Amino acid sequence: MLGGARETLAVALLLYAGLKGAVLERGRGRRLVVGSAATQVYFTAVEPLLMFLLVAVSCGFFAIVLADRLMRPNGLAPYVPAVVTQSVVRELVPLLIALVVIGRSGPAIATELGYMRVNHEIDALEVAGMNIDYLVVLPRVVGVTLATLGLTVAMSAAALFGGYLLAASLDLVSVGLRFEQVLAALDLRTIGFSLAKACAFGLVISLVNCHYGLAVTSSFTEIPRANVRGAVACYLACFVLNGALSVLALTVQA
Repeated sequence: MLGGARETLAVALLLYAGLKGAVLERGRGRRLVVGSAATQVYFTAVEPLLMFLLVAVSCGFFAIVLADRLMRPNGLAPYVPAVVTQSVVRELVPLLIALVVIGRSGPAIATELGYMRVNHEIDALEVAGMNIDYLVVLPRVVGVTLATLGLTVAMSAAALFGGYLLAASLDLVSVGLRFEQVLAALDLRTIGFSLAKACAFGLVISLVNCHYGLAVTSSFTEIPRANVRGAVACYLACFVLNGALSVLALTVQA
C-alpha cells in the first residue's frame, strides 16, 4: 500500500512539474512542445482512426440491436434510446479507447523515454539546462489527453450513427426506433461524464508511462519491465476511475 501510494504521488507530481515548467519557461520552447504534442496526437488518434471507427460502429450496432430486441418485448421501448446512449457514449466508448491506447501508445511512450534514459539523452538535456518535465513529459501528456478526447467524440458519433444505420439497413431494429429518438436521448450530462472519463484516462495513461519510462536507469532490460508495469498500472487505474465515475454518474442521475 505504501509503495502504491508513493507511485501515485510520483505520478501526480510529474503532472505538477510539467505544468510548473510551462509557467516558469514563459513560452520558451513552445514550438517544440506544440510539435511534440501534435506528433503524439497523430500517433495516438489519427493513425489508428479507421480501426477505432470500425470498433465504434460494431459496438454501437450490437448495443442498439440488443437493447431493442431485449427491452421492446418487455414493454420498455421508451427507455431504449436512453439505454443505448448511456451504455455506448458514457460506458463503452471511453473504456474501449483507454484499453487500446494503453496497449498501443502507452508502451510506445515508456519505450521511447526508456531508451532516451539509457542512451543518456535525458542526462544530456538536463546538463544543457533543459526542463525535462516541460519539454519531454508535458507534450506527451497533452497529446494523449487531446487524442482521447477527440477519439471519444468521433467514436461516439460513429457508434450511434453508424451502428443505427447498419442495424436499420440489415432490418434488425423495429420501425418504432428512430435515430432522432436516440439522438434526443443524448443529454449534456452523458456527454460531460464521457469526456471526463476520456480526460482522466488520457492523463493517467500518459503520466504513468512517462513515469515508468523515466524510471529506467542504465540497462536496456529494464525497458520491457517498465512497459509491463506501466500497462498493469494503467489498466488498474482506468478500471477504478471508470467505476468511480460511473457510480458518480448514476448518483447524480438519481
